[in-house]
Amino acid sequence: MSLRITPFHARTAAANRGNDWLTRNGFTLARVYDDTNDEALATRFRSALADISWRWRVMLEGPRVTEFLGRLVTRDISQLEPGQALKALWLSDGGGVRGAGAIARYGKESFLLISAAPDSEWITRAAARFDVATREVNDGGLALIGPTASAILQAAGIDPTMEPLSFRKTFWRGLDVTLSRFGEHGGYEIWCSEDDGLIVWDRLIKAGAPYGLQPAGTAAMDILDLEAGIARPGRDYIPAQDGDGKAPTPKSLGLEKLIDVDLASFNGRAATLTTRESRTLVGIEIESETPAPFTPLLHKGQIVGRTLTSLYSPALRRAIALAQVETSTSQPGTELSLTLSPSAETPQFRNVAARVTALPFLPPPLQT
Repeated sequence: MSLRITPFHARTAAANRGNDWLTRNGFTLARVYDDTNDEALATRFRSALADISWRWRVMLEGPRVTEFLGRLVTRDISQLEPGQALKALWLSDGGGVRGAGAIARYGKESFLLISAAPDSEWITRAAARFDVATREVNDGGLALIGPTASAILQAAGIDPTMEPLSFRKTFWRGLDVTLSRFGEHGGYEIWCSEDDGLIVWDRLIKAGAPYGLQPAGTAAMDILDLEAGIARPGRDYIPAQDGDGKAPTPKSLGLEKLIDVDLASFNGRAATLTTRESRTLVGIEIESETPAPFTPLLHKGQIVGRTLTSLYSPALRRAIALAQVETSTSQPGTELSLTLSPSAETPQFRNVAARVTALPFLPPPLQT
């Protein structure tokens, strides 16, 4: 598969001082521009701009689209008005999590699904049974996150007044853009055509200069996801790609709140509501600055779970992790332990304390 660049690549390349790149969903993205910790902290004390064009987006259209989504996803989308969105899951027949994302209503017969990982074949095949057309969307997207995000939009000439999980199309000084608040970090997203990408980037950077706006790479965004307690596909878990897959369960990913149990018809309902899951998602604070990804967790000498993503949090000044642990050891404050692998600085295994904490680790930044 050939790699693609985003509509903002010319600007992100110029800002990427270390020429540090990675790929997600086939797009080349800046991993870090200058310093990962500074970029993550910018979202707490100033604001940061991140390229999110790599997010998978598919438009679903047709007279039976509401019926189709009622079968596909775990939330009731029928009550959404145009301009509103909600978060939902879609499951395999066996009740395992295939995907998670936002569902935004554009019109009576049109919805946009946005997710961190594609599931094109499954959804396209299912949509065809309801005569629903699917069309992947490749416009550019930027996330503007931080306490000064609304002030930056105001300075740029965009009205920032809107509720979370809402969106609107707007004409911005000659450009058609969409402003949304789909993310978990309390900020905004600006979506634009591929041809308008560089203009949108330049306008936001200029408006944000007095507020200390800076670009943030994918590494900083991963820290934000972790601090927000968000498990991501491919990074923390492998989705249930088998049609009968039973794992991962919603509870094991902390996603059971995205299931409307009163809905009678969504795919995988019977299986997920009858599955007994002994492990649940928690946060772990590690008594070290060294992360410990995918490491066994012990309680009184017995393995009771394992970490998932683990990173250093510059806001908390320690290493933290998402973890799946036995329900009996999931209470905040429970003392656990783990083993850190040898490194150049410490060439021996080390046992360190770890403590269960409620998620999220940190709330999203408040708008000033």
